Amino acid sequence: MGIDLGSSYAKFTVIDDKDNALFRYFLPTMTNDKQAFKNVLSTITTNFNIKHSCATGYGRKHFTETDMVKTEINCAAAGVSIYYSGEKNIIDIGGEDIKIIRCDKDNNVENFYMNDKCAAGTGSFLAEIAERAGINISDMSSLASLSKYDKELNSFCTVFAKTEIMNWIFDGMKLEDISRGIYNSIANKVAKMRLDPGIPTFMIGGVIAYHPFLKNLLNEKFNKDIKIVDAPQFIVSFGAAIIAMQNFNKVEKTSNSKFETKMNYPPLREDPTTEDTLPNPSEGGAFVDERNTKH
Repeated sequence: MGIDLGSSYAKFTVIDDKDNALFRYFLPTMTNDKQAFKNVLSTITTNFNIKHSCATGYGRKHFTETDMVKTEINCAAAGVSIYYSGEKNIIDIGGEDIKIIRCDKDNNVENFYMNDKCAAGTGSFLAEIAERAGINISDMSSLASLSKYDKELNSFCTVFAKTEIMNWIFDGMKLEDISRGIYNSIANKVAKMRLDPGIPTFMIGGVIAYHPFLKNLLNEKFNKDIKIVDAPQFIVSFGAAIIAMQNFNKVEKTSNSKFETKMNYPPLREDPTTEDTLPNPSEGGAFVDERNTKH
């Protein structure tokens, strides 16, 4: 199992020994409902035979109940490499930062680059600016696709950007032009980062999962056919699960004793079901049980 404790959401992924994703779930990281987090872990350990677990993301060092921890950069590379082996760029637009990761022919992280320390151009920036503009996040991509607007926000400081958005609104700018203007700002921010033009490029993260129009703009900026991986918001937790599985297999081969995982939560009830124990999706969770599908 892999757990990605990101700045905005905690993502959970369970895989089998063939690297198929069996279960995915997410919760807001900042939720005060600690029981919801425990319920997810209890449901996972009750419904699945967890052999090994790995935590990653911003909160990985504060979560001591997994068997190992890895950086989100290594986990991103491991997750994408299951589907796309060899040299590649990975663009990860997260809640609080933007990363570009370069992998070598053996799928190892060769180098990575991050944006400034502020949240400019990230998911949190996008959400705050869209809210000020009165745009529903789920409508932004479709709105932007209707526009040919080529301008961007002059400032990535959230305070100044919000003021600029208000000026756009007062000037009577259409919502589709505002949407595209916001996306232009993020795309231009990413385009200033270092990316190897001679190898395939893939996008991951929650932002691209819900804002696919960004890929179109980045295709233009980099003059490339960038691909979005399956379930991009879960690829880091998937990669963490892959690393946990690899480490478990390594330990099993070199040790005479069976490995005992630290991930052991008591069931919530005598005969629990997934539907009974997981938090309500309307409260921020999203459940996908993929035991009958192949990936």
